[in-house]
Amino acid sequence: EPRPMWSALLADLRQNLPVGMMAAKFHFGLAEAISTMVERLSFETEFHQVILTGGVFQNQILLTQVRERLMSKNLEVLTHSQVPSNDGGLSLGQAVIASAKLKEE
Repeated sequence: EPRPMWSALLADLRQNLPVGMMAAKFHFGLAEAISTMVERLSFETEFHQVILTGGVFQNQILLTQVRERLMSKNLEVLTHSQVPSNDGGLSLGQAVIASAKLKEE
């Protein structure tokens, strides 16, 4: 949940914890929140495959932590290997769709 994460961050600031420690706690907390949400949704909608994409998953800490947590819950995790996960991949996808539509016409 966002509130406890922000409360924890503010408490860490008040305690003058090292920036690296605060950043690590934030990233691990965010990875836990994402993983919990995906796991909950997978039970509700019965999916077993998850694609981690977008600029947020260029962050290796988040990518690794979320992937490991989801895999431990027996979810199949797909990630990018040849195409960037941010706007470059989005642009490529748009180009592929446009090309397919042009071929249909």
